[in-house]
Amino acid sequence: MTERLHLRVRDPFIVAFQGYYYMYGTREERTVFCYRSRDLEHWEEHCDVFTIPDDSWASRDVWASEVHFYNSRFYLFVSLLGKNGLRGTQVAVADRPDGCFVPVRNRPLTPLGQSCIDGTLFVDGDTPYIVYSHDWPDNYVKEKDAYVGEIRGAQVSADLSEIVGKPFLLFASDEAPISRDTPHRVSKDGKGFVRYGSDAPFVQRLSDGRLLLTWSPYLQDRYVVLYAISENGSIRGPWRHGDLPLFDGNGGHAMFFRDFNGALRMCLHAPERSPMERAHVFCMRECPEGLSILSEI
Repeated sequence: MTERLHLRVRDPFIVAFQGYYYMYGTREERTVFCYRSRDLEHWEEHCDVFTIPDDSWASRDVWASEVHFYNSRFYLFVSLLGKNGLRGTQVAVADRPDGCFVPVRNRPLTPLGQSCIDGTLFVDGDTPYIVYSHDWPDNYVKEKDAYVGEIRGAQVSADLSEIVGKPFLLFASDEAPISRDTPHRVSKDGKGFVRYGSDAPFVQRLSDGRLLLTWSPYLQDRYVVLYAISENGSIRGPWRHGDLPLFDGNGGHAMFFRDFNGALRMCLHAPERSPMERAHVFCMRECPEGLSILSEI
């Protein structure tokens, strides 16, 4: 057993099932693994749950693994680098949270021909959606001389195998005042540019019916968790952006889950500094603004 804050985990995602918490992460370039815990504090390395098949559309760079319980099965959403040089989110399925996960289709669920990462599942009644980041290097906006990421959504088929209809824009990352006013300046290959990132969307239904969507950009040089609210409860919005970060401690990629007592928890990684990333878990409460942090466990 290893204490949680001694484990390096980037983009952690936690699922509670039959007395165990399963925490997913990525390592090397081709594998998703999971740890298992009874108490959210002490974890055992459990197993690898997904490896990119040799005949896959993807080549490497396994990022941002999530597992969702849907229609009595477990679905893995994972971002991969395609052999065409573009990133996409693939879906795989298993009967248990510890896999092994088998691809639903040998292609990403996100649109072909675009660079898309960090896909997450949102189910509204009986209708499933994928919400994802359409981001750098696609979105150069000439009039702004910047790369502007987008949070997009799309309805998907009941078996999560394909998009139904056309994807739609939830918002662009520079629509949030705090992101727009604090640009992230990147230096790459001797050139500098501005990027308004749109990492890590996650959608949480509040008890009053509103939707809260968290996401993570860089504000200058620190990683944060921002949020937006859909007051009418529709995934299509409109979305009102929060005035302050939900988390401002140079960490991000937040997700929410219920513990075995029914309490709402938020999990994210911090700091945003390799190889120091650790999974942090917070007690949350609902408030007029949406959600706030009570304490870290």
